[in-house]
This record gives sequence, C-alpha cells and structure tokens, in this order.
Amino acid sequence: MVTGTANITKSGRGFEAILGKLQALAKKEVLVGIPQEAAGRPEGDAVNNAELLYLHTNGVRSSGMRSEMDPSINSGMKYSAAHSLYVQTHGSPAYSIPARPVLQPAIKESRSAIGKQIAGAYRAAMHGDMAGAERGLELAGMVAQNAARAWFENPKNKWPPNSARTIKAKGSDSPLIDTGEMRKSITYVIRNMG
Repeated sequence: MVTGTANITKSGRGFEAILGKLQALAKKEVLVGIPQEAAGRPEGDAVNNAELLYLHTNGVRSSGMRSEMDPSINSGMKYSAAHSLYVQTHGSPAYSIPARPVLQPAIKESRSAIGKQIAGAYRAAMHGDMAGAERGLELAGMVAQNAARAWFENPKNKWPPNSARTIKAKGSDSPLIDTGEMRKSITYVIRNMG
C-alpha cells in the first residue's frame, strides 16, 4: 500500500471542491490477489486458486514444525534461515512444500511504478478530473497485477527449486508453473474502504 501526506497552505475559490475530490479518492483502495469469484480450479481439485496461493505463500509444514519455526520467522528471520535451522536440528520435514510468496514481494519490487500511477490519480483529482483519477487507480492495479503475475518467472523471487519427486511428477523444474491457472487468476479490484 502506498500512502502519503499533504500540507495545504492556501485556500480559495474551488478549494473545497478539490479537497472533496481528494478525500473521495483517498477512500478508495486497490487490492491485488485472487478474488473468491475468480478462485475456481478444474472440477475435482480439492483447493481453489486463492487457497493454493496462500499455501504456496506460506509453505506447508507440520504443526510441530510451524510451532518451532514461527517465533523465529515472526521475529524477522527469513523463512529460509528458519527452515535451515529446523532441518539442521530435526532433519527433513514430512511436508515438503517450501514457502514461495508472490504478492508481497512482487508489489514491493514494483512499488515505485505503482506509486507513480497513484500519484497520477491524485494529480488528476486535484485538477477535477475524477475519470482520470479512476484511470490512475486502474493503471496502478494493472501494474501490481502484472508484477505479481510476472513474479512466477522473475529470478528475484529466489524460490527453492522443485524437488526431484515434483520434477518427475510434473515434468518441469519450474516452481508453481504448470497450467498457469493460479497465475492468470491474480487480478485487482478497486473498492471503497470501510
């Protein structure tokens, strides 16, 4: 989320109208992810795309492993370091889906480009162009959506490679890229806060 502040030093004719438009724009938020209505998977799949993205973002670990690793992760230790510490102490976990986050790192990586679109939305609102402001929010959403979709193949994601068992079953060593359905279901929505 990109936030900021502004100081008003002058007022005059039309000031309240501009302020009202800025306040209306400030009540909107751009959300990126997989909305429930877009979360479907092929019939017979046990989880939908939103649930699958959550599982891959957090990894799948046994409850004992989670309870031992989470304090380290919550204190700021990277998942990979906490996982290494666990494996060195206990050996390989029974559940072997490592965390491969998508939304947060992709949006963080693209925050400058997203921020430019949001700034454009506010400039348009200051000039009384609410249609332009809405377009700015749409563009910010598209930039964030495209960044998240591209993150699956971005070398900066530093995802652990697929296991040999997964490569054999899937026929590919690319994590989270099989049919592309989960990636394609990532989108954005603009809504009023509250």
